[in-house]
Order: sequence, then C-alpha cells, then structure tokens
Amino acid sequence: MKRGARLFFNCLTLVFLALTVGAIYLVYSIATDAVKPPLFAPDATEVVPTIAMLDTPTPRPSWTPSVTTMPTETFTPTQTLTFTPSATNTATATASITTTPPPSPTFTMSPTNTLPPQSFTPTTTLTPTPSDTPTFTPSPTGPSPTPTETLSANPFMVQPGSLILRQNLNNPAGCNWQGIAGQVTTDRGEPIIGVQVRVTGTGISELSTLSGTNTFYGPSGWEIKVADAINNGRYQVSLWAKGVQVSPTVDIVFPNSCQQNLATVNFIQTRPF
Repeated sequence: MKRGARLFFNCLTLVFLALTVGAIYLVYSIATDAVKPPLFAPDATEVVPTIAMLDTPTPRPSWTPSVTTMPTETFTPTQTLTFTPSATNTATATASITTTPPPSPTFTMSPTNTLPPQSFTPTTTLTPTPSDTPTFTPSPTGPSPTPTETLSANPFMVQPGSLILRQNLNNPAGCNWQGIAGQVTTDRGEPIIGVQVRVTGTGISELSTLSGTNTFYGPSGWEIKVADAINNGRYQVSLWAKGVQVSPTVDIVFPNSCQQNLATVNFIQTRPF
C-alpha cells in the first residue's frame, strides 16, 4: 500500500513538473514575441477589399461662349489734293523776314537821400575863478548846482550831480539825526581809502573822518553826523591829505526837513597828489 501511494505521488509530481516547465516556456515565448496571445485563437482570414467602379461624369460647360467679330472700319478720304504745276510761271518768290528788336528797358534813378544838415551846439566853456573854494547851496528839492572850478586846481573835484539832500537811510534815528556822507574814488570809479574828510559849520568847530570807514555808501564811503536833530544850519566839507586841502570846499545848507536831513557828496580824483 505504501509503495502504490509513493508511485502515485511520484507521477503527480512529474505532471506538475511538466506543467511548470510548459508554463515557463509559454511565458518565455510570450516575452520574446515567439508566440503572440491569444494562443488558441483561429487564424485570421485576410479579407480582400472590393473596389467599386464608379462612373466618372464628363463635365459640361454651363454656358456657351459666343465669339463676336469686331467690325473693320475703312477710312475713305473725302478730299483729293491735286497739284498741277504751271509751266508759264517763272517768278521766284522771296521771303523777307523783318525782326523788330524789343524796346530797351528804361531805368529810373531814385532820388538820393540827402541828410539834413546837422546843427551843433557849442559846449559851454568853464571859466576859472580866482578862488579855489566854490560855494554850493542845494535847493530844497535835492538837485545840486554844477560847480564852476578849475579842474586842475585841486587833485580832487566834486562829482557832478552827487550833492543831494535826502532822508536819513543809514540808521534808525530818523529825524533825530542830521549828517553828511559820500565816497572818494578815482575818475574810473576805483575806491580811494584813507583820505581825510573835514566838516565845519553851525554848532561845531571841526569834525573829521577817513574815506572807507563807512562802506554803506561804497567801499570808500564815509559819514559824519553834524546834529542830533534837524535844523537849517550851514556846513562846509573838504578833503585833506598830508595837512593840505586837496579838494574844493563844498557849502551845504539844510532846509530843516526830516525828508532832507542827509546830504551826500562824492569826490573824484583828477590827478595825483
């Protein structure tokens, strides 16, 4: 009994072994495309397509072109020119061409502009006076008269138009102040520093300062206060250098007005000193 069972199991093992080998072969065949699934499908029948023959219609034009013959025009001359030479005519015609020159242009000369004669006004010649101390009295309105002096008499002269009476503009004292100011320059406007300015007059014996001490009136400006209130006093101003007067004396009269309590006068150097 044991021997029969053993034989049965051996046969069963061989069957399973054969199936395993077959399965491995089948997998290998499928993997290597040696056999394509499905394995037991019937062979495919090749179907040959049937080609249907269709009649191809012949296209026909939908319109019929018409040919129109263009008419031919014939031009027939209506006039025939006939030239008959004359045997008796022996005269020779001569053509004469006369050329008429164009008229010559006429130029009209415009009149020459004539400048009217210019009139010259002779300048006034300054007449020197024996004294070198001219006196100036400014009017209440401010303009000063032009001094009459010999330009070469002193190294300095009064700048024309510089003697002006105006309102105090350099300090806040207002009408509680009265003074004289100006500057000293060359004839080219260059400042001159260190020239002494002397003032004498009503209520004072002599006051002095130097040019350049008050730059409010310019680089070489100066200023001298003559009173603590407005008045109608008369004052004299002049320049001094090395103990010698080097300018004419300027006489100034104040009009006792708060609007004219500052007198300005400028001196200009005309020659070395």
